[in-house]
Amino acid sequence: MNSLYQWVSHSVLGALPAGGDTCAHKVLARRVVKRGDGEIEEKVPLVISFQLGLLHATWLGQHIARTSLLRWYLRWTSVNLGVKYDSPDSRAMIPRFIEEYGVDTSEIEGSINNYRSLNEFFARRLRPEARLIHTPGDARHAVQPADARLHVFESAGEATRIWVKGEGFTVGKLVGRQLAKRLDLDGCSLVISRLAPQDYHRFHSPVSGTLRSFEGAGSELYSVKPVAVRSSIDVFGENKRLVVEIDSEAFGSVVYVIIAAVQVGSITMTTKEGQRVSKGQELGYFSYGGSTVITVFQRGAIKYDADLQANSRKATETLVHMGSSLGAAAGR
Repeated sequence: MNSLYQWVSHSVLGALPAGGDTCAHKVLARRVVKRGDGEIEEKVPLVISFQLGLLHATWLGQHIARTSLLRWYLRWTSVNLGVKYDSPDSRAMIPRFIEEYGVDTSEIEGSINNYRSLNEFFARRLRPEARLIHTPGDARHAVQPADARLHVFESAGEATRIWVKGEGFTVGKLVGRQLAKRLDLDGCSLVISRLAPQDYHRFHSPVSGTLRSFEGAGSELYSVKPVAVRSSIDVFGENKRLVVEIDSEAFGSVVYVIIAAVQVGSITMTTKEGQRVSKGQELGYFSYGGSTVITVFQRGAIKYDADLQANSRKATETLVHMGSSLGAAAGR
């Protein structure tokens, strides 16, 4: 069992290598567009790409991924890694994490020496000037809620045609059928923000408004890397998630879906129901790993920025910072 745990956590799940020269140090470059800087390469450990490909891009792998044993194992592993990375001993892993993922330490609020565990460092805050909010006084302009690789789609149909391939994926399943019906989310548009381990992992409000409700859903902890999202497994509709409704004067009802993933079973909210928030204000944070935030706008509520739309239509992710422009309110 211990060898299986190491294989999954170090290879399939993308945990930090135990140390020494392993194939985890070999990387596969994946192309994304960094907003303002053109095309760049996102480096992913080769062994992780290979193992996730076996699990999500082959018939046999997808069959195994659906078994109750593997789904239990992904949850069990995430809990155990959470305990490990919460421990004071994990503090020694912080320098290695910074080096391997190229974390910009100049952005960090406070001193690195103040962090007592890897998870505490992972959920680090940044200096306010490190992430500027686009047009902070204009409530009619939405902002990107997290540092992430971004897609925007004008409809769920466009999202499933271009990017999301999970069988059974619907907006009703994602947010809850009662909420989808109450808010009339037929024809809604989606913002899919994928966070990688190296990213700043606090998530923020894309609009100004009032937090109306928090509803938990799902239980699985599949990977949310593109190979998983583009497989037949509905990772967004199956994974553990928190659904938040934001009542916005400029955009109407906005649904904000915070999705956990393998190694990221922990979603911590730093806000509460009934609270008034401004766009760009922190809502909560993830613990260690990768994760996703999906923002759902009602039909015709937003006009997305042209560059984000153009990249998304080519199935190309755009690397963006929290607080950057997402789009403007339309028809309100």
